[in-house]
Amino acid sequence: MPERSHYDVLGVSPGAKPDAIRRAYLRQARRWHPDRPTGDSERMRAVNEAWEVLGDIRSRAAYDRKLARSAPGHPGSPRPAGATRPTGSPRPAASPRTSGTPPRPQTPSLEVVSIRWRWISLAAVVLAAVAVAVIFLATSAIDDSDPDDPIAATAPVSESRPEPGDCFRIGTTTLITVPCDHPHDGKLVRWVPLGAPCPPDTELRWVRSAQEAVCYHPPSG
Repeated sequence: MPERSHYDVLGVSPGAKPDAIRRAYLRQARRWHPDRPTGDSERMRAVNEAWEVLGDIRSRAAYDRKLARSAPGHPGSPRPAGATRPTGSPRPAASPRTSGTPPRPQTPSLEVVSIRWRWISLAAVVLAAVAVAVIFLATSAIDDSDPDDPIAATAPVSESRPEPGDCFRIGTTTLITVPCDHPHDGKLVRWVPLGAPCPPDTELRWVRSAQEAVCYHPPSG
């Protein structure tokens, strides 16, 4: 007769939850306690032993592993007496041996590859747009004056809009007011709308930042 397990003693299944095991232990303890008319000291000792093992998580885990090893059909369990393979019966197919080569990764489908490329292309477009915006802002913030130019190094520069009679230097997008006793590109006569004529003996210059043109006298040789 096989030995009863602690689960059999408490009357629960091996998959019972801790609360169910605790209730089963209390029920069996009330039933088999020696002080009760139905008491039995041997059964009570078995109930206490079962509770000591199953009531602790680690002890229960070790006990479950022990039960699994002793279960019929487990590789480590002994073969019952007389349990021999019938003559002429085929041997069970041996499980394929695994070599040291790791399994080959699965190739992603064409749809997945297409989605990935679309995202990569979109990211590349966004990065390119951000780069263009950064370059544009950086070039817009650059001072029109050349630090290596002797005029910029010696002449005090005014950021105010040149007025008629002011001397100026021609920058990339605007005019830079400088003293007339310093090297300059011209002396402003007046501002005119684009397409308007300038007085004789003056030259016309379009100023992009102001969206206007200036008539000015170039510096005398």
